[in-house]
Amino acid sequence: MSEEVVVVSDHKDDVVDAIAAVALVAIFVVTCVYWVASQ
Repeated sequence: MSEEVVVVSDHKDDVVDAIAAVALVAIFVVTCVYWVASQ
């Protein structure tokens, strides 16, 4: 039981990490584009 819970938890963590990474990259790109456009 505990092993299955760990696997599910790890899977959810991976999904959260992936979403967080995409969000950070998106924010970084938008910030760079906005900064360049405002120059």
